[in-house]
Amino acid sequence: MTTTSLEETFLAFRTQCIWLQTCFNTYAALYESGEETNESGEETSRVMSAAAPLFFHDLNVILVEYCLLQVCRLTDPPQSSGRDNLTVKHINALLTAENKFTPEISSAAEGLAHYRSLIRDSRNWIISHVDKRTLIEGLPIGAHSQAEVSAFFDNLYRYVDEVGRVVGVGPLDFRCTSGPGDVLDLLRHLKAGLIG
Repeated sequence: MTTTSLEETFLAFRTQCIWLQTCFNTYAALYESGEETNESGEETSRVMSAAAPLFFHDLNVILVEYCLLQVCRLTDPPQSSGRDNLTVKHINALLTAENKFTPEISSAAEGLAHYRSLIRDSRNWIISHVDKRTLIEGLPIGAHSQAEVSAFFDNLYRYVDEVGRVVGVGPLDFRCTSGPGDVLDLLRHLKAGLIG
C-alpha cells in the first residue's frame, strides 16, 4: 500500500477546490453577472433568453446542483465505506497527526461546515437521492443567502491558503479561473451575434 504525503493529498484537494471555483464562476457569469448594477446581468439574461431559453434554464439547474454537490463532497466525512475521502475533515486529521492543525485552519473549517449544514438536505433529498415527499410537495430546503455563499468561499480561500502555508506549498489565489474559450467568450460571441 502506498502512503500519500500530506502535501500531495493537499494539492489534490486544492485542485478540487479550484474545480469548484471554476464551476461557480461559470454559474456566476451566466446568472449573477451585473446584479449590483443590473446592466450586464440584464443584457446577459436577454441574450440567453433570445439564444436558447430552455437550454440556459436547464444549465442553471445543473450548475446549481453540481456546485452544491461539489461543496458537500469537499466537506464530507473523512472516510466512507472504509476508504479515505479527499475532504476538509480528512485534511484536518492529517494535519492533526503531524501537529500542524492551527486555530486559523480550525476557524475556516468551521465556516465551511456551517455552509454544509445549510445545503446538506438539498444534497441528500434532491441531488443525491429524490426524496418523494420533498419533490411532490415542493418543500423548501437548503435556503440560504448570497452572503452565506460569499462567506463559504471566503472560508474556503482562508482554509486552502492557511493549509498551503503549513504544508509548505504556500497560498494560491484561484478566485479567477477564466481562460480562452470559457463562459465569458461564449457570452461575448452570443452578444455579438444577437445584439451586434
